[in-house]
Parts: sequence; structure tokens; C-alpha cells
Amino acid sequence: MKILFVIYQLDFADHISLSFLSAVAKERGHSTHLCVLTEVHLEESVKAYKPDVVAYSTNIYGFDEMVASHKEAKKSHDFVSIMGGPHVTVFPEIFSEVDVDAFCIGEGELAFRDFLECLEQDISYDSVPNLITVNSANPVRPLINNLDDLPFPDRDLVLGNSFLKDTPKKTFYASRGCPYSCNYCCNSYYRSLYRGKGKYVRRFSVERVIREIEHVKSRYRTDFIKFGDDLFAPKADEWLEEFSDIYSKRVGIPFNCYLRFDTVDEKLLFLLKKAGCYSVHLSVDSTSENVRGKILNRKMKKVDIVRRIKTINDFGINTWVNYMLAAPESTLEDDLLSISINKKSKVTYASYSTTVPMKGTVLYDYCIQHNLIDASTHKSDMEGCSQPTTLKCFSEKEKNVRYNIYLLGAIIAKLPFPLDKLAIWMIQIIPPNKLFVKLRQAFYQYSIENRIFKLHLR
Repeated sequence: MKILFVIYQLDFADHISLSFLSAVAKERGHSTHLCVLTEVHLEESVKAYKPDVVAYSTNIYGFDEMVASHKEAKKSHDFVSIMGGPHVTVFPEIFSEVDVDAFCIGEGELAFRDFLECLEQDISYDSVPNLITVNSANPVRPLINNLDDLPFPDRDLVLGNSFLKDTPKKTFYASRGCPYSCNYCCNSYYRSLYRGKGKYVRRFSVERVIREIEHVKSRYRTDFIKFGDDLFAPKADEWLEEFSDIYSKRVGIPFNCYLRFDTVDEKLLFLLKKAGCYSVHLSVDSTSENVRGKILNRKMKKVDIVRRIKTINDFGINTWVNYMLAAPESTLEDDLLSISINKKSKVTYASYSTTVPMKGTVLYDYCIQHNLIDASTHKSDMEGCSQPTTLKCFSEKEKNVRYNIYLLGAIIAKLPFPLDKLAIWMIQIIPPNKLFVKLRQAFYQYSIENRIFKLHLR
């Protein structure tokens, strides 16, 4: 059979889930192709490729456009359709509205394998675990315990058929799942979905991760590596010791990964630096411990953030630290304090995002209950993270100042005294404007390309 994988858009990291699903399909002798809806009309791809199966990977952003494209393509072409991904997993109740043959809920490789096997044998797939069909809604199967049992991901599906093959940074994943359940993240939903279904956080073996990197490196430009795991290294353990030794010898490419402030220690940093770590992502979220714990449920032990950042810097590892502005119950002083923290710690780059309650999360429910957003008009998409807050609990002035922190907070932290104090006063008086936006874009681009990711742009 011919299988067409469909995503809405392609950013600077390929969809690893599609690579695994494509590998599952190819293992069974099928051919696969990719369609990116922001680049080509689905109907054109279906007409040219003539797929037997169209498999959609969904997220909140672009979902309505994807459904519209699907319904239009179905008018003139015959194919079996299946949708998976975060959006349909969190909102399985919308199945009847979408007009596809099946939803795949949760982890998809084994469900997709069984789905294809049913099609091959021309039998019903109504009873396949993880699938929702017009006739049934099946529970999820246990999580895959040993990730190394998965077929080697078909990275060529996306990398070989997009601009990503020539970009200097490539993204890899060493694990699945997050050990935490922050209220703003869908991981809390997934943990609930899979309660009693096996270990939620799992790792690939070091050898498996290294082999995948070596494969991509041998075929595509790879100057820098980003590990996209929610938490790459929770502690200095045997896995990280093995990784630091083998990665430095067989790969030797600078990389970036995600850590948590309350689990970072010198032993962990020593191993990361030995491996070749160039920079790390960490999140403070709110500077208020009350907001961080009560509203965001970011169960982070009390740490001296300034001292911890300085320790990371001492190891020669650059730091990207993120703050969530305008979280419910946060004050303007909480958000302004972030600039002081960045200046004292000499953080490499301070990243800001506006708090957006995503539908399906505990934070969204909290905001609905406290009348902070309107369910009928609220947009749950990542675009809002780079825009002024829409939460009702803040005045227009507070919204403007917080957006100015988003635009200029990282730059102000780099200014010497008394220019920094003058700039902090200025962002509380002057409304956001095009100059602030341009300054933010320029500083962001420079920092990302040179200080966070070491990109040799051609």
C-alpha cells in the first residue's frame, strides 16, 4: 500500500513521530510519502501520489485547516484515513465531527502496525487498541516498555523531503515522557491516560541513540544537535556516564538539551560538559514560588536560581532560561524580578513567553473556573506565547508592561548600570512598538545562532 503522511507545517525540527510510523509501514513493505499543508494542497498530493492510506499527525495549531483539507480531498479521491497526535488524543470526543475512518489515541506505533495489518487482510480494525472508529472506542494498550524494540526511525521521510536536510541543526530524542505534571502541559493528561499501563518515562539505550545520530550525520548536514526530550538528564546516572563517554568519541558535535534547576549538580554538569554540551535550556516559569507551585504545579525544590546559573556558566555551558509572563495570580513585580535574576546570574539568553492556557490542561480549567478567559473566544495555540496576554485579571497597562518584558527583558539584563534601571523605567511608561519588536528579533536571532545553538550559517 501507499501511505501519505500529512502535517500542517514544518518548523526547524522534523516530526519524529512520523519517522517511527513510516518505519513501521516500511517494515511491512509499504511505501510512504510526506505532505506539508502549508506548502502544498492536500488534494494535489493525493492526486499525484494516489495513496491507499492518508495518515494525519495533528496538533492544536492548524487542526481546522487540516480537517477542511481532508474533507475537500475526500470528495474526489478514495482512501482510508486515520488521525493521531496530541490534539485528537486530548480531544477524542471530536471524532464524529472530523469524518475520518479512525483516531489513534496516545502512543501510535503498535496501533498503526495493527491498523495496517487489518487493511492488508481486509478485516475490521474496530477492535484495535488505541483506535476510535465509527463502531468502537478502544482503550489504550500498555506503553512500549523497551523503546529499543521500535524499528529504527525513517528520518529520510522528513529530512530527505524538506529544507531540513540542509539546515545546520538536527533534533534527536533519547527518551519518552516527562517525570513531572505541570498544569500548563499536556503531560499531565498523558500520565492520567496511561495510569496503570506501564512506566511513563522511558529511555532508548545509549547505543541506539548514537546509531541514529551517526545515521543522520552520514546523510545530512549536522553541525549542531538539539535533544528535544522534556528532561534529557534528570541526574548523573549510569546512562549519562555511558552517553558522555561514547558521544564524545563517536559523535563529537556540540549539543543543547533540557534540564531542571532543582536536579542540576556539579556531577551532572561534569558529564554533560565531557560529552560536549554547548548549552542547556532551563525554566523558572514564574519567579513567585507561590505561583510556580500553586498555579503552575511546577514541583521544583527551592533553589538559588542565580547561584545555579552561575555554576552552569562556570562549567563553560551556555544557559537559556525561560520565564512565563502573566501567569494567573502573578504580580508585575514578579515578572520584573526576572530581569534582575538574569543580570545577577549573567544568563546567556533569557527567553520569555506569555502564559497561554492550552485547552485540555489543568491550567485551562483553572482559568475557565476563575473567569480569566472565555471558552468561546480563547485561542489555544502557541502563537499567543509571543503576544500580549489575554487574561482578564490584568489591566491594559499591566499587559503592555509584561509584553515589553517579553520584547526587551533579555536585552535589558545585558545593560550596565544605570542604563538597565533607565530601561526598566522606560518599559513601564512607553507602550510596545515596532522598534521594540525589531530589537527583540535581532537579539533573539543573534543569541540563538551563536550562543545557544552553535550554527555555522552558510
